[in-house]
Amino acid sequence: MTAIAPSRIGLRTKLSALVLAPAVLIFVSSNLVNVGNLAFNMIFSRLMGPELFGVLALLLTIKLAILGVLGALQMSVSQVVAATPTTEILGVKHALARINRSLFVGLSLLLVAPPLAFALVLSETIDARFGALSPHVLLLLLVSMPFGAAFSVLRGLAFGQMMTARIVISANVEMGVRLIGALLAWALGFGLEGVVAAISLSIVAGWAVLADLFPRVSHRTAARTTAKTVAITAAPFGALQLAQVVALDGDIFVANAALSATEAGYIAVLSLFQRIQFFACFALAGVLLPGIVIAARNNTSLMKAAAPVFGLFAFVGVLMLAGAIVAPERLVALLVGADYVTAASGLIYAVTAAILFTLSYLGATFLVALNNRSGVWIVCLVAAAQITTMILGDVASYIDLLHIKVWFQAAAVALLVVCLLSHLKTRNK
Repeated sequence: MTAIAPSRIGLRTKLSALVLAPAVLIFVSSNLVNVGNLAFNMIFSRLMGPELFGVLALLLTIKLAILGVLGALQMSVSQVVAATPTTEILGVKHALARINRSLFVGLSLLLVAPPLAFALVLSETIDARFGALSPHVLLLLLVSMPFGAAFSVLRGLAFGQMMTARIVISANVEMGVRLIGALLAWALGFGLEGVVAAISLSIVAGWAVLADLFPRVSHRTAARTTAKTVAITAAPFGALQLAQVVALDGDIFVANAALSATEAGYIAVLSLFQRIQFFACFALAGVLLPGIVIAARNNTSLMKAAAPVFGLFAFVGVLMLAGAIVAPERLVALLVGADYVTAASGLIYAVTAAILFTLSYLGATFLVALNNRSGVWIVCLVAAAQITTMILGDVASYIDLLHIKVWFQAAAVALLVVCLLSHLKTRNK
């Protein structure tokens, strides 16, 4: 029998470790989810047409805004869990389980509270501008939010302990239910309402996969200290998530309010490419955060912990830019159909803005993991300045909105790079 050279065995071992690394597996999973989301948008942009699809895009933006804020819980819980020694993790899990239950009950009660009913009545005035965005459609979306909050806490626990299999399964179950459920609802004639109901059901399905991660809650479990820690830690992530919605999706609201329905549809289409870019790398932020926390706690190389994340980000960015430069019309037609091909002229700007924002987001997350919140301030202030300029500036077309976005996100990256280099230089002294 021929012996295998030790060098070949070492190479195979290294390749296997790389392929099975959590960052790579979660990256591949998030892009499978992106493929599902791509299929969702390709199908429904054709089935609905520009105007109704623009309304669906607005609903998806509202959903992402809410889940983005709740996503701050995920990042906060992830940071707290990653920073907790193994000997203390069971107590933290009990505390988080109690917090999770209280959050679910509180949000469920809020859904039937008079303020919500009042808000839904007022939304009739919104309906006059946004057509199919009626109160009962909004309610169909909102009923899943208690599960969305619980899902965020559970994902935080899974990321903090790097439960790769559970993370991958829950993400793909959520996507599968959303895609298949929406197709069935539309085929059965339930229209936009059915599609939105399927989107809400997908959140419940994703939650169900992770629901058993917490131990049974003990009434004697002291959760106040953990809740305070999570709340304090969540604040910068909440601000970062709000900035993400404003920076990447704020132009959807501006376009719906200030431009024609057709141009608003173009912005909605281009935002899909931005979401593909950002959400391909959003899961990487979930890997980056605990990785940097653990590296800092163990006094190991921060750059080694961050390298896979930024390497995969660069890979996605290069692919997106290449497609936007080489075949923009083909990509737009493939994604949403020939009716939207005019929007292809803005694809390079949309993709560039998304890449720049994603880089800022990862940089800010890196700094937060080191207890430096300056990156969050930069991202938030730039997002606020960007949306203000869009609202008050001389905007005549969707291209104008994209130009504004690119310039402001380039400024954010420049400021983040200076801030990050300064922090690392200080840390290494």
